[in-house]
Order: sequence, then structure tokens, then C-alpha cells
Amino acid sequence: MISNVHALFFSPTLTTRKVTESIARGCAERLNTVAGSIDVTTPANRQETPSFTPSDLVVFGIPVYIGRVPNLIREFFASIKGNGAIGVPVAVYGNRAYDDALLELKDIMEENGFKCIAGAAFIGEHSFSTTLGGGRPNAEDLESAYKFGEEIAAAVPQYTGKRLQVPGNYPYKFFDARNSQNKGIDIRKVHPLTDDSKCNRCGLCATLCPMGSINPADPADITGKCIKCCACIKRCPSGAKYFTDPTYLEHKEILEKNFTIPAKKPEIFW
Repeated sequence: MISNVHALFFSPTLTTRKVTESIARGCAERLNTVAGSIDVTTPANRQETPSFTPSDLVVFGIPVYIGRVPNLIREFFASIKGNGAIGVPVAVYGNRAYDDALLELKDIMEENGFKCIAGAAFIGEHSFSTTLGGGRPNAEDLESAYKFGEEIAAAVPQYTGKRLQVPGNYPYKFFDARNSQNKGIDIRKVHPLTDDSKCNRCGLCATLCPMGSINPADPADITGKCIKCCACIKRCPSGAKYFTDPTYLEHKEILEKNFTIPAKKPEIFW
């Protein structure tokens, strides 16, 4: 008997949050309850590890980074205990592909005690771009997510424990990004710059950074790793953050050229 529905998400630019909460809301309303939200995006929100029970249903949403579960947050995801809770893995990707990410998330959940009844891949605006998956999830996506949630709720009483099958390969692989000369692209050490003429030192970017890598006293000071989530760029109220690295910009251009069209559709798995 499910008494609690949760939307659990890592969502720097809010696209994964929108999809995950829409699915959870559809599920909860069908079950005549209210969905709660558990945001694990920032270090402040990862001080405690969520844990669930068999009376919980958890929609677990992550963005796809280089075809995988976000690597630097994976260890935290793997510490979340299902303890028999019903689980729904959801991967949100920027219209290129979700590769092995959904399978990886499902495996993490099952290894930690979730009973995965269904899974999905939805499209969200790519963190690098405003045209690649631009404006998504849109109203149609969110309606699909809500209806999927209703279907999950209807399926729970008939769930027999059948193992969920989703696309992907093991061993999991990262997306092999290549430049125009067919050389591998490595932007791990690249980070955004700050336009001092626009920055008002509000500190929002430091608060939003999922790695806690921006100095709140000086937003231009990057003190740790950057995962290129682009929360600091897309959510800065004054547009003060930007990239100039040529490797990053070429990678962004290649992605936009090759993967903007056709617009992908959500995929549901049972």
C-alpha cells in the first residue's frame, strides 16, 4: 500500500525537476495523496541521505551528462536506500541521446533496494544551449509526464515484481565527443567566466552550484570542479556568466548542428 509519493531529483537548470515533479504529481493525485519533493542538487541539500520504506513511491530524476548518470554525484545517488520502495528511474537529456544513463540509474536504484516498476527518458533543454532541446520540457512533455504518473499509480496494485527492462549497455560508456578533426573533446577543466560589469555580487550562482565550487564572496573565483551544468549561466539574473573556451564552444556548435533536429519524444518503459 503506497501512502507517500516523492519526486527526488538532481536538477541544476530545473528541467529534470519539472519532469520529475509532473510524474510524481500525476501519480499522487491518482492515489489521492500529495507528492513531496526532495531536491538533492546542491551540497546544502545533500547533507542528509534520503531513505525510504515499502510504503513510498519514488520518482528519481537525473539529467544525462555525457551519456551517463552525473559522475561526480553518482556516489551520493548510490547511498540512497529504497528499502523496498517502488521506484521510477527518469533520465532527462538534451535531445542528443540518453545512452546508458537510464540503465545506470535503474541499476543504482535496484542495487539499493528500490523495486523499479517503470522508467522513462524525457527531453529537457541542453545545459549548453537554448536551441538544443530549446524550451523543453514543454507543455506537451509535462502533460505526458503527468499521464505517465497516473499510469504508474494504476499499475502499482498489479505489480508482480517483474524486473524493469530499459535500453542501455553494460559496461556503461561515456559519450565519445569529437571535434571537427575527429579528435576527442575534453572540457573537464573548463569553467565559466564572469563579466564584472554585469555581476552585482548577489551570490546566487554560488548558491546554485551543485559542486559548491563558486566563491560566494567573489563569483569569479572557481574553487572546485565544474560539471558544466550551466546553472550559473542560465539562472544568473544579470547574465554575468559565460564561456569563451574554444573547445567548449566548438563542442556546443557541433551538438547544436547535429542534434537539434529532429525533436525527440519521451520514451516510457515497463
